[in-house]
Amino acid sequence: MELQEIDTLRALLPAGRTVYSYFKDKYSLQLLRYAVRRPTPVAELRRQPVARLLEKPAVREVLARCGGQLAPAQLELACGHPRPQHYTLSLGVWGGERTHAPQTSRPGANLVLQLNFSQEHNQAFQRLVRPRPGGDPFNYYGHPALRDERENRRYTLAWARLDLDLEHGEALIEELQSDWLRAAARVGESARQLGEEQFRRRHQYRFQGSRQEVLQYCEQVLPAHQGLWDEALLAAVLFFLREELGLTRIWMHTPRSGVLLKNIRYGAPPTSLYSSLPQRFCFTPGTSAPAFLTRNRRAARYLRREPGLCLQQFCL
Repeated sequence: MELQEIDTLRALLPAGRTVYSYFKDKYSLQLLRYAVRRPTPVAELRRQPVARLLEKPAVREVLARCGGQLAPAQLELACGHPRPQHYTLSLGVWGGERTHAPQTSRPGANLVLQLNFSQEHNQAFQRLVRPRPGGDPFNYYGHPALRDERENRRYTLAWARLDLDLEHGEALIEELQSDWLRAAARVGESARQLGEEQFRRRHQYRFQGSRQEVLQYCEQVLPAHQGLWDEALLAAVLFFLREELGLTRIWMHTPRSGVLLKNIRYGAPPTSLYSSLPQRFCFTPGTSAPAFLTRNRRAARYLRREPGLCLQQFCL
């Protein structure tokens, strides 16, 4: 993508952010909304790719009351939840205009969709972990997390890199990642293994929280997000692409295509993020790729070199 395109898209979100609430398996209701555009017999849905979504507890509750026919309004109503996790979405940028940015499938830049923590989480983090002034203990330097200008801190739970072609209505999900949870897991492990003095010495330049306070944060605050972040992020990506931008031709890398096309030589990402997660979201192995990749000489060469190499495509 060109940086000018990204700047235009970043102006779409109100005040730069939008509230996004999520609860476990909400994506199943969201995806069914895309498939059910009119009242549809449940028996018909069981013969479609969305059949796997019907087994989710949130959907089963709706089916028990729908009388054998599912309507869009019933799904909209079910998306309400008494205690969801509240996040905010914001847009960032990865890479440059004419260079081949690290781990992009074609030269140029990626749009970044950021899934940010709520103020409730941020206050608990500040109280327990107590990061030092200018410290950013759970984000990686150079990665596209959102910086809070008031506090000069970054509170991004996870982010996705996207490559879009608005003219042809195509999108590629390049990457999903949570630096925060990975870094916090390492700090939590050191808190469990080290004594207070050793723990403070190891992390003295990053934060001031005691061993017990940091353990409390890792064991009582973060678990609500640890089992949620990947599906919340992918659901947010599909919400943004389909409902904000109106894009319906959406691809995502497989573990193999991601490593090759993004030229990843070390530290391949977790396979599950590009296999079992998209399968749950009704992605299927595709027989095509976004036209902007087939037009790119480097990406097209890899696609021709490995005839079995395919991306996966969103089927709803």
